[in-house]
Amino acid sequence: MALEIVDVPVSGVNGPRRVPKQQLGKDDFLLLLTKQLQNQDPLQPADNLQFISQMANFSTLEQMTNMTKTLEKFLAATTSSYKAEAMSYLGMKVTATPNGSPDSVTGLVRAVRFADGAAILRVGDREVKLEEIQRIEFPDAT
Repeated sequence: MALEIVDVPVSGVNGPRRVPKQQLGKDDFLLLLTKQLQNQDPLQPADNLQFISQMANFSTLEQMTNMTKTLEKFLAATTSSYKAEAMSYLGMKVTATPNGSPDSVTGLVRAVRFADGAAILRVGDREVKLEEIQRIEFPDAT
């Protein structure tokens, strides 16, 4: 049985208004299940198989919610690690091959910026992506 929530009342400064809701959440599912159990016909109660199916759906929904939260935390940690790695190249001498060209670029990393989830390093007067770096070394002591 597929249900779609069209809108949800929201109180605002000018009184209640309706805001569209895209999907059912865990609380919505529990509320619907509770209402169904309260309003079922006592002479024809819900089929045990149907009730078990609904509980399995709820369990699946809860597991997916928990997995989504865990993946969001993992993504945040991965992003932080990626940014820290890119920042660690500052002041280092690197050799990179930008855009797969046969010419390599060698120089000190002077700046790092992030665009569209990619780390872009300023090497001399060129910009290269972190993934294009092939060699890293300490700068020459002069």
